[in-house]
Amino acid sequence: MRANYVMSGVAHGMRRNLLMTIALVLITAVSLVFLGSAFLTSTEISRFRKLYENRLNVSIYLCADKTASCTHKITPAERNALQQRLQADPLISSVSFVSEQQAYERGKQVLDPAIAQFIEPGQLPSSFTIKLKDTQKDYDAVRQKYEEQQGVDNVQNQDASIETILNIIDSARLMSIVGAIVVLFCAVIMMAITIQVAAQQRRAETNIMRLVGASRWMTQLPFIIEAMISAAIGGVLAIIALWGGKQFVLNSIFRTQVSRGVIPDLSASDVLLAGGACLLIGVVLAAVTAAVTLRAYVRL
Repeated sequence: MRANYVMSGVAHGMRRNLLMTIALVLITAVSLVFLGSAFLTSTEISRFRKLYENRLNVSIYLCADKTASCTHKITPAERNALQQRLQADPLISSVSFVSEQQAYERGKQVLDPAIAQFIEPGQLPSSFTIKLKDTQKDYDAVRQKYEEQQGVDNVQNQDASIETILNIIDSARLMSIVGAIVVLFCAVIMMAITIQVAAQQRRAETNIMRLVGASRWMTQLPFIIEAMISAAIGGVLAIIALWGGKQFVLNSIFRTQVSRGVIPDLSASDVLLAGGACLLIGVVLAAVTAAVTLRAYVRL
């Protein structure tokens, strides 16, 4: 009977302050979306690193024509001499040659179809793909040794390109965290204001409850439950928004890269795990905010 009375009071209170409850739900949902995005971005960065940590190579691009860094197109004899020198280098563990035709075919597979359709054979230079024994330590020495070699256009470390991508993603994660903190702070303020207004509106009811022997905890409980329910609804909306964002970004904008394994995908369980954690954080934060507000600013 007591539980039914408490829940009926909760329902009555949420209906009475419907607009503020809706505002609380929405601001909680937005803040949890930011927080969930930070969690999912961290997962994506970890998988991206794991995917490429054993596939990082150094590419030595050969001169395909006269450019600012090339005096002439590399000859077969120069290419063979360079390959023998690379194979004999103690800093290099493996060497493979990528012809212009192979570079063209790889470009067709990796690049977006809208861009790949304009690529023609011969536009992408041939190259040597080399695996260093220690990419972090030996790259500078290898670059200095071969970038001035006749017939070499430039030496590129794929690790640097991937680090640039990771830094961009990491910046997005940092922005999500900052945004989540700011909006969560606004959500806490909204919760506190909503609870104060609701408590003032129902002061007569709570005074009657105290007169008939109800404890302070019993009079405060409906307000705490209201805040928790609002946060839970916001958390559910956040999970739906995170799933929609994942579908839009990874499975729409980067659909080709994800389908080809260039960018790792996120599963439904990843979204549910991040969203569930956010929902739990939101509910706990709502309960704590309500309890502190009622104890500090409202005398029931």
